[in-house]
Amino acid sequence: MRESIIAQVPYQFTLPGNFGGTGNLHFWENLDLFPEGIQRCFWISNVQEGETRGNHAHWKESQVIVAVAGKIQLEIHSSEGRVFEFELDSPGQGVFIPPLNWLVARFAPNSVLLGMSDRAFSEDDYIRDLDYFGKLQKRNK
Repeated sequence: MRESIIAQVPYQFTLPGNFGGTGNLHFWENLDLFPEGIQRCFWISNVQEGETRGNHAHWKESQVIVAVAGKIQLEIHSSEGRVFEFELDSPGQGVFIPPLNWLVARFAPNSVLLGMSDRAFSEDDYIRDLDYFGKLQKRNK
């Protein structure tokens, strides 16, 4: 079933949680997306205004992105040439990004991005050259 998950497009979803007078607890336990569980977590903060993060795609890695604080705008370009835009402004929302999607993340002041991946870090899995990614898009159209 893994192949059908990889073929999916990016999409936004609501994270489950418990809400009460002492605060909100959000969690994510989705073995359908990450059958082997979360293999890597990372977070990005203190991004200067006007700077972007991401600016790459992955060959095999899937990610879930959450704005645990502030607001983050995601612009995602698929290898088929489609563009998806999402705005995360709640820790209760996540965006699933399958492989072969170029991500550009824009941060409002004081925002924190949490990323959860289905693979350990591997530099070989990154596509960091936008021109090369564009050639992949042309081949897939």
